[in-house]
Amino acid sequence: MTDQIVTDQFVVQGLPAPQRLDRILRARYPHSGRQAIQQLIGQRQVEVNGRTVWLASWLVANGDVITLHRAPATLPSHPQRFDPTWLIADEGDLLAVNKPAGLLSEPRRGLDRPSLLQLATAHFGPLTLAHRLDRDTSGLVLLTRGGEVNVLLARAFQEGLVHKEYIAVVAAPNRLQQSGVIDVRLRPSQRRRDQMEPTERGGQRAITRYEVIAVAADRAWVRLFPETGRMHQLRVHLAYLGAPILGDRLYGSAHSASRLMLHAHLITLPAQIFGVERRFVAPLPPDFTPNQTPDS
Repeated sequence: MTDQIVTDQFVVQGLPAPQRLDRILRARYPHSGRQAIQQLIGQRQVEVNGRTVWLASWLVANGDVITLHRAPATLPSHPQRFDPTWLIADEGDLLAVNKPAGLLSEPRRGLDRPSLLQLATAHFGPLTLAHRLDRDTSGLVLLTRGGEVNVLLARAFQEGLVHKEYIAVVAAPNRLQQSGVIDVRLRPSQRRRDQMEPTERGGQRAITRYEVIAVAADRAWVRLFPETGRMHQLRVHLAYLGAPILGDRLYGSAHSASRLMLHAHLITLPAQIFGVERRFVAPLPPDFTPNQTPDS
């Protein structure tokens, strides 16, 4: 790699004992996440003493010369206050909010960054999260002010009466039909703690209905209707059929898009529990819109 551009080069100093390469780079690039650092190493963009290293666990000692041929990606900036444009509806007992991608739904231990629940509570007063979205998923989240609505929502979710629709942009070609049902059981991955995997036995049953709404040369737009709510269900089901969601660093390729192309588009609460049907829609981000857009 000696003929490549050098973006950074430094000599390791001041270590009490050898340390992992990824930890050295995390200290030098505090605004880059662990994943970005490990990805850079895995892509063979780092040398130690002139030798290309692709193991994040490679031990580095004082006097070693580290060379980078590309800087690691920086973490996105996180909002510090609730943006009023996120609010879709305030119906007194219940708020509908359009969560941006990259924002946690609720605080997570070990992550010192704001969450939607914290920002919304600071803006509106005490709130309860009715359900969650993955950090990298954008779209509709419901929060409540407590009281009877919590009981009604719990009953609606428990009885499977809450209708949810998502829009995803996935890789193509793939094994999706024009429409269909994915009925594949899921269990925690035996390789990574933060992943789920399909299984024929054990695990939990997971069901997703889908409709393909538009197709281009290398991607397709899919409307998804989850009938169960397993962790990463939509992401694993689509990857199972050779249609990983673009930008999915866990089940596809993080390089295929700048973000996870999954958006919680619509939620309908049932009239038989709430007395009247309550419907909320989170508009699609501009980069989600195909030639044929889903109904709003």
